[in-house]
Amino acid sequence: MARFRTAGRVLAAGVAFGVIAASGVLVATAPASAASVPAAERYAPHIVPDRITLLPGADPTTQQVVSWRSSTGVRQGVVEYRTMTAEPYPGGIVALDAQQRVEQVTKFGYTNVVHTATLSGLRPGTTYMYRVGDGTNFSEWQDFDTSAADDADTFSFLYFGDVQNGILSDASRVVRNAFRDRPNADLVLQVGDLVNDAEADDQWGELYEAFSYGLGTQDLLTTPGNHEYEGRLSPQWDSMYAYPDNGPQGEGTVYDELDGTVYYTDHEGVRFISLNSNVVSTEGLKIQGDWLQKVLDESTQQWTVVYFHHPVYSLDEGRNNLGIRQEWGPIFERNNVDLVLTGHDHAYGRGNLLANEQNLPAGADPELSSTGPVYVTSSVGSKFYNAGPRHWNENEGHLRRLETGLQTYQMIDVSGGTMRFESRTADGKFFDGFTITKSGDSKLVVDGVEPQVIDPGTPSPCLGCENPNPTDPTDPTDPEVPAGEFDYEQTAQLDAVMPNGTADAAHTAALPAGAAYDQKRDVLYLGDQNGRKIFEIDPDTDAVLREMTLPENIRDLGIDEENKLLYVGQQNKNWVVVSIADESFGQVVRGPYPIIESQRSIDVDPANDYVYVAVPARGVEVFRASTGESLGVINGTKDAYYVAADPKTGTIVTTKFQGVAGTPDLQAFAANDGFALLWEKEVRAGARQVDIDSEHGLLYVGYTGTSADRGGFSVHALNSGASLVDKVGPEFGKDGYGIVVDEEGQRVFVANRDFRLNPPGEELVPFAVTESTRIAEPEAETFAYERLTDLDSVMPNSSTDAAHKAALPAGVAYDQTRDVLYLGDQNSRQIFEIDPDSDQVRRSMTLPENIRDLGIDEEKQLLYVGQQNKNWVVVSIADATFGQVVRGPYPIIESQRSIDVDPANDYVYVAVPARGVEVFRASTGESLGVINGTKDAYYVAA
Repeated sequence: MARFRTAGRVLAAGVAFGVIAASGVLVATAPASAASVPAAERYAPHIVPDRITLLPGADPTTQQVVSWRSSTGVRQGVVEYRTMTAEPYPGGIVALDAQQRVEQVTKFGYTNVVHTATLSGLRPGTTYMYRVGDGTNFSEWQDFDTSAADDADTFSFLYFGDVQNGILSDASRVVRNAFRDRPNADLVLQVGDLVNDAEADDQWGELYEAFSYGLGTQDLLTTPGNHEYEGRLSPQWDSMYAYPDNGPQGEGTVYDELDGTVYYTDHEGVRFISLNSNVVSTEGLKIQGDWLQKVLDESTQQWTVVYFHHPVYSLDEGRNNLGIRQEWGPIFERNNVDLVLTGHDHAYGRGNLLANEQNLPAGADPELSSTGPVYVTSSVGSKFYNAGPRHWNENEGHLRRLETGLQTYQMIDVSGGTMRFESRTADGKFFDGFTITKSGDSKLVVDGVEPQVIDPGTPSPCLGCENPNPTDPTDPTDPEVPAGEFDYEQTAQLDAVMPNGTADAAHTAALPAGAAYDQKRDVLYLGDQNGRKIFEIDPDTDAVLREMTLPENIRDLGIDEENKLLYVGQQNKNWVVVSIADESFGQVVRGPYPIIESQRSIDVDPANDYVYVAVPARGVEVFRASTGESLGVINGTKDAYYVAADPKTGTIVTTKFQGVAGTPDLQAFAANDGFALLWEKEVRAGARQVDIDSEHGLLYVGYTGTSADRGGFSVHALNSGASLVDKVGPEFGKDGYGIVVDEEGQRVFVANRDFRLNPPGEELVPFAVTESTRIAEPEAETFAYERLTDLDSVMPNSSTDAAHKAALPAGVAYDQTRDVLYLGDQNSRQIFEIDPDSDQVRRSMTLPENIRDLGIDEEKQLLYVGQQNKNWVVVSIADATFGQVVRGPYPIIESQRSIDVDPANDYVYVAVPARGVEVFRASTGESLGVINGTKDAYYVAA
């Protein structure tokens, strides 16, 4: 479309020309020197409101939610509103107090206050004007439209990918052009990563400057990206965006994580559905998938748009969102969702499954047409990744459009049975488009651009393809219960290279990544990814001995102790060899050697002259260590994230870092057998780094995460992958970014990056390296038992005292204080007090009902007796009151088999096979409930 420049812009151009013409020479004028405004000053809140945001209500036809920010000086937020009018000073204004007020303490020292108000009782399809403030200080008047009660109207919405980087400098122009092209769009849909650092309030300030007043006139629909999290969901996101509370309902950690981020809203014939692709545990994906299916089943809308952050078919070939694709993909296809909108990969891609290009309606152009969902990924900000069609091609998909290095915005126009999608570049030029039409049960997607031929890339030589599975490895199984008879304890936290380090504050690591251990010199080498440094550390004293700086960012390290060399994977797709010898420390000896794609990990096998590099997009690339020659990629290693090599056996182990149930997380290959697959294993979620202890035949796996059930490391048998030890929790490694073993000292070093990931109030002490040591195994204690005698004083053939006869001995208890045995007789309802040394019945009692089992409280001289008719009683064994019922009977939910008492904690436990272990208050008989997972319990002890 034609754009018209203002007179002001023309005048500015004329002045510039005049300067050139007057002198005849173009002179570069030095910019005036001016101090930048500190973020704490520029983005601090005030009494006057800002960051005004419209959000859909539970019923968008009659409700409107508005949020805004102020300083703490505003105790009560107020919104004033009425139907739109041309009057400059309108009457009929309704004032409403904000129903929610949340304070956010920022790293800049100021506190934001977010006010949220829900306007209700509005008229459908009506324009309203409103302003927000404190009753005295208000924003400007703005306006919004409620959703129409039917879908007869034509409307538009905007779709933005990741903003994240260059928010104000670069992304703002994309946003402005989008608003110019669709100034009356009803909705703004954004798929996460609004900012780069979740809790950096200056970036949130830039975001609202970039969007200007736009979010105050159009409803924002957004979903969190990974950059909205720093150990927790950004409080800026969480408090500002109050979406309808119609997501998955339930109790537990996963439901808490999903709360407020998974929701749906309907707008004039379209159901918009937000999912949270950051919560990708097996449980999290399943809960969202079940909820999604229910929401789709219940929908009466003609159109469906689903949006979340991580793509189903990643454009970054080093990423593989397998869990999302397996759990949600079939739901999208089965329900013929119209649009699936995502971000994360910082590129533009659009496609569909090949299956949806079959059986097209008559007359449809097979080159340009499809049915079924359209999957789109896009980016707004100025950060870009390499992209390719790998995940589309491997999953029977057709990637129709692919472009990298491009900022785009998307406009979607909906009119009855037609949805028109158009993508434009930052300068407003058309880039991509398609149209979806519906008529009855028929649906057709037609491209608005010519078919694009997308290069799949040239595959590297395949290592192991000739004989991929000669050893017939077993199928991966669920994570095993560790079977090792040894353990580890944390023995040190090394912080010499941390910003808060006290050992040598001059040595600071921006991001610890990659580690190697020199067994001969007993020193640890630690890479610093962003600082481009490698530190040589004495782990015994936590002192930096020396350091080197490399040309590029560092990914990982491997070591050749014999030749005093480090093999270093660098971020820009290459690796180098550097010296750690005294006379040439830090010098690049060989390289850089190119790697086929971006890599995550490196290791070296000097004995066999191999270097292994884990390239998630392609697999493990193998090089000659001595020459840098690329030999090919090991078959079946795509998505490999980390790699470790064992020179002793020629074994290579990789991690997949997928965490999807039923898929292998670890794979082992044999370099001396044509790189054949040896075994595969599934372990707990978050497996990332690996190292091998050649001396003891052990494999060490490091894990991501900082919570009590994440992080740490596990130990496995190298020859089989069998689980031996699992040390879970941050005390054994906090979101590890490298793992290495001191084979002689049996010390495990995990390079941590947790200091970047923890929110205020939940910080972990940011040590660079966690050290754990194998616990010395004590000599095993041996003991044995021998049969001494049989007690028959209560048997029918008893010769000791024929008066004491037990029909069916059942239940026993022992009084340690008095050295007597209590034996219940189920059918005769008796309890015998027996001296086991003499096999004499000292006395007996008879109870009202048959007896199942006994428990004892020695201190209070009480027996707790489970009786057959679904109850229990407490009887005295004190001399003065022996046999008297002290308390009870207390009812049991069902027929029971066993009872025991924990007097110290005031609990009684009853094993009820039909229900589980029922728990009671010992002192009152109150039933507290049944222990989870104890159905079929037959006996119980406390």
